[in-house]
Amino acid sequence: MSLSCKSTLLLLLAGLSCAGQDFHRWTFEGGAGPTLPTGPAKNQWNTGWNLLFGGGYNFNPHVSGLLEVQYDRFSLSDAALQTFNQPGGYVHFWSLSLNPRYDFNPKGRFDVYATGGYGLFVRTLAFTDPSQIQQVCDPFYGYCQSTGAPVIASFTHYKGGVDIGGGVSYALGGSGIKVFTDVRYNRFLSYTGNEFVTLSFGIKY
Repeated sequence: MSLSCKSTLLLLLAGLSCAGQDFHRWTFEGGAGPTLPTGPAKNQWNTGWNLLFGGGYNFNPHVSGLLEVQYDRFSLSDAALQTFNQPGGYVHFWSLSLNPRYDFNPKGRFDVYATGGYGLFVRTLAFTDPSQIQQVCDPFYGYCQSTGAPVIASFTHYKGGVDIGGGVSYALGGSGIKVFTDVRYNRFLSYTGNEFVTLSFGIKY
């Protein structure tokens, strides 16, 4: 290999290792993606979606502590609706959890991290009646919108919950902003199977 090729390769590797190496005390994140029910829940819920937001403090380049808010929503499967003898329904979760995070390569352009935590989960099961969906139209402009299926009964429970997982991130230059892909196992700690896996795509700082 010529000297010029070696120099070019060294400069490229240096750029990859030094990208995003500035250390910031505060960290923030936001993402969304699909949510997959697992265990007994996969027979009761259809594939859903999630929203994830968090913020916290970087104790050092590797260790952070975040307070995260997550929302997950699923429609009920046909089998579940037949079991409950209901025309429609959904289940959703809100969670507020404390999650430490460990970054294995925080100063590199590519990073891998592990995270997990415990917090308060709020689970709501609601039954709806799609036959009562109505369309309301603006008489002047002709714009119409659906009122949605009204909720005919709902049940809400508060319990502890856990999540554990990790992800990969890619630094966008040296600003500290990174895009990430996050995968986690989540469980609402109840006597019935309330487990799901979230796949979230987003931006963190």
